[in-house]
Amino acid sequence: MKLNHFLLLCLFAIVTFACSDDNVNPVDTKVTVIQSSEWQIDRFTTTSGDVVDPTLFGGNSKLIGELTYVFDKTFTVRSYDKVSKQAQAYGAWKFVENDTKLDINIQGFTGIFEVVSLTKQKMILKNNIVYAGVSVPIHMEFIPFK
Repeated sequence: MKLNHFLLLCLFAIVTFACSDDNVNPVDTKVTVIQSSEWQIDRFTTTSGDVVDPTLFGGNSKLIGELTYVFDKTFTVRSYDKVSKQAQAYGAWKFVENDTKLDINIQGFTGIFEVVSLTKQKMILKNNIVYAGVSVPIHMEFIPFK
């Protein structure tokens, strides 16, 4: 009977450790993940996942999709034009509120954004954006720039 319990425990341990997610490295932190790539907006969605047309955004919000963003190790954020690769703006960034929010201060893209998801393949930030004249919560879905 003790042998059966031991074998079950061994089998459980093997299955648990063999089924790890290849996209997650336990030593990666949110800081290293955000610094691992140049990021671009893939799409804007509502909090329920419906795609939002950014041409209806007010102010500078419609411009953030035309740039790429680099969050570097000195906690400087830079935006670049996707086509010309010319730097557009510089600013600062940091995680706040136990790393649940990202404080970004760069011309045209300033605010405290809730970190909905952050992996090396996708970053989703949430904030209110003026859409069709009304302030609504929007997810900004970023992917690595290639």
